[in-house]
Amino acid sequence: MIKKLFVILFVGYMSYIFYNFVTAETRVKSLCAQLRPSMTLQQLNTFGVQHDLYPQINAQAGVHFVVEKKTFGRFGCKILLEAGAVKSAEYNFAD
Repeated sequence: MIKKLFVILFVGYMSYIFYNFVTAETRVKSLCAQLRPSMTLQQLNTFGVQHDLYPQINAQAGVHFVVEKKTFGRFGCKILLEAGAVKSAEYNFAD
């Protein structure tokens, strides 16, 4: 009985991980498209918290990467900040 329960839990967990990786590209591309130019640093970090992206960005300028926790950082967005606002954002796959 315990062995069956373990197998069921294991298969469920692996299915969850598999589903997250299979749907990640579409999901994260959509998130990156929502990061619009002129979005402030505060808006960007709030968006990140709402959509489970990390890490929070504290710098005012430069290239930064935010990634999705569900995929262990493999899928994310490359963000160019200038003067504390988003200048551009694009999908990034870390392979």
